[in-house]
Amino acid sequence: MPKPFVLFAALVFGQFAPAAAQTVPAPAPVPVAQAEPAANPPVPCAASGGLLAGSGLCRADALARLPQTRRNAWQPPAGCDVLAQEAPLSDGRWLLYAAQRCGDRAARLAIAPGENGAFTLSYAETARNAALAGKPVLTLVEGHPAPYEAIYALVMPGIPPKHVKPCALRTPEIEGYPIDAYVFDLPPTEARKAAALDAPCGPYGRSARTDSYWRLFDGIGVFYRFGDDQPEFDPASLAVYKPGR
Repeated sequence: MPKPFVLFAALVFGQFAPAAAQTVPAPAPVPVAQAEPAANPPVPCAASGGLLAGSGLCRADALARLPQTRRNAWQPPAGCDVLAQEAPLSDGRWLLYAAQRCGDRAARLAIAPGENGAFTLSYAETARNAALAGKPVLTLVEGHPAPYEAIYALVMPGIPPKHVKPCALRTPEIEGYPIDAYVFDLPPTEARKAAALDAPCGPYGRSARTDSYWRLFDGIGVFYRFGDDQPEFDPASLAVYKPGR
């Protein structure tokens, strides 16, 4: 028979015995919200033919800025169309023009320093005629507010000595030139006598054909010389643009 003290201790201390450990269920995992995939940033000028990175213009807006002419209208060949291109000038300005595009190929002109402070524009890319690649097609001079002095500085060194005095920038008297064209030529009476003479006023003067001439606009002078090549851009479309103006 158990002793009274032992029985008493068992009864008393048994009340305070620790209960059996209970397993607490782990909290249910909180679902993590799936991040939405990042949207592709909008493509600038996606609906307007793309962006001209230098000028910041949409190509459609650049085309709308180009001049239109009524005579000697250039047209791209069948199956091709046009898009706006650009070339850098000084003082943050850009030369805009309408270039020929055939399929996924488009003509583009590159500008580089030339002689006597002038610049030469050559075909960097062509739309159809691969033989034009790298070929110079325009000579450009800049002057503010007008480029006359820059033109004379370029032209005069190449004029034959006997024609230095009579040669000057004139409006051509014969048909076949753009409506706003100029030519470096002899006075009209002498020019008629030398009509068949090629370049009587040097390499930047009037030739025996109507494929070389000057245009002056927006503080620049541009000399065109195409020869037998069909240009892959609209010669009359050139315009100067400065962002913010």
